[in-house]
Amino acid sequence: MSPDSGADGASVEKCAWQELEQHASLLSVPPIDKNEFLSRQQRLASSLKAAGVDAFIAEPSASTAYYFNISASFDLSERPFLVILDQDAEFSYLVPSFEAGRISALDMVYKTKTVIQWEETKSPYAVLKENSRFDKVMLDEHARFMIAAGLEHAGIDVLPMSTAVQKLRAVKQPSEIAILRAINSFTLQLVRALRPCIRVGMTQEEVTDSARALFTRAGVGKGFWAIVLFGDQAAFPHGGKHGKTLQDGEFVLVDIGSKLHDYGSDVTRTILPPGGAVSKELWDMWHLVHAAQSAGFRLMLPNQTCSDIDAASRKAVEAAGLGPYYTHRLGHGLGLEMHEHPYLNGANSEKLSVGEVATNEPGIYVTTDQAPGIGWDRGFGIRLEDPILVTEEDGEPLTGRRAVSPFDP
Repeated sequence: MSPDSGADGASVEKCAWQELEQHASLLSVPPIDKNEFLSRQQRLASSLKAAGVDAFIAEPSASTAYYFNISASFDLSERPFLVILDQDAEFSYLVPSFEAGRISALDMVYKTKTVIQWEETKSPYAVLKENSRFDKVMLDEHARFMIAAGLEHAGIDVLPMSTAVQKLRAVKQPSEIAILRAINSFTLQLVRALRPCIRVGMTQEEVTDSARALFTRAGVGKGFWAIVLFGDQAAFPHGGKHGKTLQDGEFVLVDIGSKLHDYGSDVTRTILPPGGAVSKELWDMWHLVHAAQSAGFRLMLPNQTCSDIDAASRKAVEAAGLGPYYTHRLGHGLGLEMHEHPYLNGANSEKLSVGEVATNEPGIYVTTDQAPGIGWDRGFGIRLEDPILVTEEDGEPLTGRRAVSPFDP
C-alpha cells in the first residue's frame, strides 16, 4: 500500500506499519536485572577505593538510574535528596524527614540500605557529616553546585567525578548492548518503512506524527523524539521553521529516536521518497557525507583518540572546500542519556575503549543565505548517523547497517 499525495499522518502510519510490524520482535530483549545493578555498585565501590575517596554522592540522574534504578525523572527541589554509595558498596540516602515515606516507595536496587533523615531545623549537609563521618567524597557530574557548596561548608572535601568513574557507565555491558542494539535497529527499520510512504506535498509535522504513532504502536512510544526537515530547512541541524511541505527536488532529513528500558536510539538518514530526484550536485553531496562517515567509522577502534576520529571525518569535506559547513562534532556517547561520554570532538584527547557506544554523524549544512558563496541558489542540509559499538577489532553499527543511498537507508 502507498498513500496518496498529500496524505495525512494516519495513512502514512498505516502504510509504514505493514512493513514495520515484522520488525517489532527486535524489541524483545529483557531489562537490566537486579544482579547487574549490584555488580555495577561493586565496580563503583572498587573505583572509589582506588581513588581514595569515602563515597560517591549523586542526585537523581542518569547515574542513579544506572547504579540504583532511581530515575533521572525524579523532581529535584531546593531540599537535597542525595543517593550515596561508599567504598564498601554500602548504599544509603539522605532525605528530608517528611519525604522519607514517599522516597522509600521508589523501586531502588540495593543489598542493604541506610536512610539518613534530616529535619528542617538542621542543615542536611551537617546531618550527613554527623551520620556518615565522610571526609572526602566524589560528586556525580550531574549534581548541582549547591550540593557541592553545602558539602564543603559542612567540612567534607568534594572531588569531581573522575574519568575512571565516567568510564564505568560509558563502557556498556552485554545486557546494555543488547538493549541498544534492539532499539537502534528497530529505529532504522522504522525509517526504512516510512520512506516509501512519504510523498511530495506532505508536511514535516505529518511525517513526525506518523513516526510517533509507529513507535507507540510497537510499544516504545515513551521517549520518542524526532527532527524531520525538508530541503533547505535541514541547513539548521536541530530544526528551522514549522509547516514546510515537501517539494520536488528536496531531500528529507529524519533524525529520530525513542527508548527501550530507558536506553535510547539516535539514528539519522537523509532520504528520498519513491520517484524523488535531486540535482547531481546534491546527490554528490550526500555521498561526500557518506565518505566522511566512513572515514570516522574506520577509526572507531580501541585506543583511538576521539579528536583524531573527528578530524579524520572532516578531511574529505575540507578537501571539497566545504569544511566551514561541517559545523558540529562527529558524535557523542549513547546510553541512558542521549548525549553522554565519550564525545567525538576536536578538543577531546580521551581514547575509546572496547564496549563504548558513540554516534558517528557527520553533516554538511549550507543555508540559503550562504548558498551563493558556493555557487548555489538554495541551501540544504545532509546528515547520516549510526551509533557505533567499539569492539576488539572494529566498529559495529547498532542499527545493523549503514545507509547505502538516499533510496536505501
